[in-house]
Amino acid sequence: MPILAAAAADTSVAVGLTVYLVLIAAAALLGGSSVVLVSLGHRPMQVLLSLTGGVLLGVGMLHLLPHACLALGNDVESAAGWAVVGFFAMFLLERAFHGHSHQVVEGAAHDGDEHHGAGCGHESRPHAHGEACGHAAAPGGTGRWAWCGAFVGLALHSLSDGAALAASVRADAAHGGGTLSGLATFLAIVLHKPIDSALIATLMIAAGVSTPVRRLVNVAYALVVPAGALGFVGLLRMLGVDEGAVIGIAMAIAAGAFICIAAADLLPEVQFHSHDRVLLTSALAIGLALAWGITVVERSSHAHEVHAGAAGHRAHNHGDHGP
Repeated sequence: MPILAAAAADTSVAVGLTVYLVLIAAAALLGGSSVVLVSLGHRPMQVLLSLTGGVLLGVGMLHLLPHACLALGNDVESAAGWAVVGFFAMFLLERAFHGHSHQVVEGAAHDGDEHHGAGCGHESRPHAHGEACGHAAAPGGTGRWAWCGAFVGLALHSLSDGAALAASVRADAAHGGGTLSGLATFLAIVLHKPIDSALIATLMIAAGVSTPVRRLVNVAYALVVPAGALGFVGLLRMLGVDEGAVIGIAMAIAAGAFICIAAADLLPEVQFHSHDRVLLTSALAIGLALAWGITVVERSSHAHEVHAGAAGHRAHNHGDHGP
């Protein structure tokens, strides 16, 4: 019976992870192939960034970091240390490639937005963000090959996203997450991938890249998160190391990376815009509440499954000892 239970758990993890990866790949394809996000307009884009920033921050601090601590045997210092490693690594990645900026997508989105100039604060606070911000410029420059830097940086980040998702699904399943295993991490990733794909597509369009090449790059980028997840699972099996420790470290690093993306990239971009303060703050709060709500639901699901398992065990023992 324990062997069958373990096999069923492994199957559930594999199916859940596969569904998540398919949905993430589809979201990335949609964002890059149609560049739907570019036509959203300035205000909807800012709301989306605020919501995504809240989800990333909430998932990193309320979900990934606590689960990493549990996986590492309640070693808070180790979990916090690996989170700092993840934060700094993501910071260096963004500094090296400037690939995680949404300014190009936003710039394309508000090119036709006649209300962007009024109340946005771009002209009224030129030194707050400065000419270095480059809202109309591509990160890393507007040259023909600027999209390559964005693609490499975002691909490296997506590999880590895939590993984080696989670790989260396996850790949640091990703690009784059931069908909700990894849901919070999945939500944070799937909200973000269409924006990143649209950024790469916009850079390629600006560089005059042909449509067939754009489609090929879009498909390649959509497959990076699945590659990261499968690579992580394969690495665990190949090394045969303490799975709990590796998963804990991966989740802590992912927590730091998520917090870095939210705090150093998305939220400053939202904070810069002096208009729609209530709307953007509300979107941020909704994102945080969404991450917290998923965490509560997962915890409740775990508690329910533990209670049901204990009740079944007691019934089994009672049957063994019959009247």
